[in-house]
Amino acid sequence: MVAIDVGNSRIKLGLFEKNGRARSERRLPEYLRSMAVEVDAAVPWHELARWTKKIDGEVVAVILGGVNPRGRDKVLDGWPATGWPNPQVIDNPFVLPIELLVDSPRTVGVDRLLNAVAANVIRPPESPMIIVDSGTATTVDVISTTGAFEGGAILPGFQLCSQALHQYTALLPRISNDEIVGEPPAALGKNTRDALRSGLFWGQLGAIRELIRHLRETLPAEATIVVTGGAGRLIAPQLPGALHHPYLALQGLVIVGND
Repeated sequence: MVAIDVGNSRIKLGLFEKNGRARSERRLPEYLRSMAVEVDAAVPWHELARWTKKIDGEVVAVILGGVNPRGRDKVLDGWPATGWPNPQVIDNPFVLPIELLVDSPRTVGVDRLLNAVAANVIRPPESPMIIVDSGTATTVDVISTTGAFEGGAILPGFQLCSQALHQYTALLPRISNDEIVGEPPAALGKNTRDALRSGLFWGQLGAIRELIRHLRETLPAEATIVVTGGAGRLIAPQLPGALHHPYLALQGLVIVGND
């Protein structure tokens, strides 16, 4: 099975075994291959074809989701004539195997809900969970003790903050995504670029920690933290006890496709 998650900045693709993992095992589907490309770049379909040849397998299902309609249409319009099945598009929250305890389910980004579907597989019984997804926008969401999606918070991610500082000031340079999501910067910046890197990283982390603290106060039991998204590998070590699953939305798509 091929899973495709179209985000605001990147398209994530993963190759999985169909029905390779039962939810009752409390283990997430394991990806055989994965990649991410910029949303404006050409999708390397030839690379996907090579993946399937290497594992001597056949693509029997393709499932597509994401929060970027333009990017999603780009994937569908450019779908290669490889003999693969056409993608099953997930854009209706009510087809997902999760209860939605929010005011307007149709306006919730499907990536947040797919994260929750996947996180529910590894959520300890009778325990809540907090999901941190660090992408173009950062989301901090709550799953209840019964596995329902309860909502959360949305804030600008690293790159949006960097872009805003550059665009709305006269002299501040734009810090590239690679500069932000490399290694955690020193808090004390000795020049403008390092000061920006410090503020972007530690400011983002501080906001996430504060949101987690406040959300925990609303929960009836101790919450497990799971971190995903492009900057997740840097965020997760800064949150004691947090789990890191970089492709949670892709795994959520596979779970939906296997149902």
